[in-house]
Amino acid sequence: MLNTSFYTGIGTLIGFISGFVVNKVIAVFIGPSGVAIISQFQNFITVSTTFASGGIEQGVVKYLAGVRGDDEKKALILSTSLRISLFLSLFVGISISIFSNFISFKLFGTREYQYILIVFGFTILLFGLNKLFMSILNGMGEIKKLVGVNISSSLFGLLITSFCIYLFGISGALVAILISQLVIFFILFLFVIKSKWFTLSYFKRKMEKNYSKKLFRYSIMAASSLLFTPLVQIGIRNHITETISMEAAGYWTGLLKITSAYLGIITSSLSIYYLPKLSILKERIDIRRELLNGYKIITPVLILMVFSIYLLRDYVITILYSSEFLKMKSLFAPQLAGDFFKIMSWLIAYLMIAKAFTRTFIVLEIVFLCTSYLLSIYLISLIGLEGVVWAHFIIYFMYFVIVVILFRGYIIK
Repeated sequence: MLNTSFYTGIGTLIGFISGFVVNKVIAVFIGPSGVAIISQFQNFITVSTTFASGGIEQGVVKYLAGVRGDDEKKALILSTSLRISLFLSLFVGISISIFSNFISFKLFGTREYQYILIVFGFTILLFGLNKLFMSILNGMGEIKKLVGVNISSSLFGLLITSFCIYLFGISGALVAILISQLVIFFILFLFVIKSKWFTLSYFKRKMEKNYSKKLFRYSIMAASSLLFTPLVQIGIRNHITETISMEAAGYWTGLLKITSAYLGIITSSLSIYYLPKLSILKERIDIRRELLNGYKIITPVLILMVFSIYLLRDYVITILYSSEFLKMKSLFAPQLAGDFFKIMSWLIAYLMIAKAFTRTFIVLEIVFLCTSYLLSIYLISLIGLEGVVWAHFIIYFMYFVIVVILFRGYIIK
């Protein structure tokens, strides 16, 4: 856990720094409204690429982690996952290009960015393959290569995005997101083909029916999380824009970027270490030991992060954005408290993914995401913008309590 956290922490830290240099450029050259528009597009990309990749990444990690020494099963998993990604990416890309006019208006409130969506439709195949290659490296235990890809993509993304924003503003930022994926694809491709385990024959098998069913179980789980989460964020952001202002939506989005960045240090370790580890463990006593060790390591680190960011929030806002964003200051306390319970519950949520508790995971995700949206809308109408962060705290506190009750047999001896 500590070894993985060290390597992923380096990659996440560099991604954190480069990401916020980009955010600083956006804040200075475009302002809060630009932050909101770009985040709308990023959320749409998340939804689209979840469909394009089939949402099978966590399944690929789980099954590859369990068959590293079996070349036959490895070939079946890799060939099946590649064919799923290729077929779905083509289907989704064509659909986005056809309906680009409609999507642009619904997403941005204008048809000005239709051409961006058409370009995205043609390049979504790269997004799907990038997600697949990342999950393959993770499943094969190639942690250093995975970190190398993250560092390279962060640095190239910083250079490309800053350059495009400086020249073309919002349009440049949207195009830069697409160009960055092309660079990441070539980096990932080189890392994969230079791996010791790699052979082209692994990817030439026909789609295997049994593994297709197993992987699509993870598609449903991914859809309930990766798909609904950005849709809920898009809905809440649109509601804030309509009832308060675009700038208010930008303040909330800016806060989300801060919290997702520092939490990324922890969540990257969970996805790279915990998922394969829990997938391999069979005995309940070993799973309990792994979970409790995770809590012992992560809890003090998370508490230190939360209190540090809260106490230094003025400096964090002005350094990462600008003084114009200081209005988000009052949003920090409920958001950070909610983040704490979010990570505490995710340690158990990864157990649901690793052990394919599909029905439980899907029901919890859908119920809590829908409740999150409705509670956010209700509290915004009562107390304004702060309502969205109080909803975040309430939802994740409830989520933590419920998953502890449901999986107490894995936590309490």
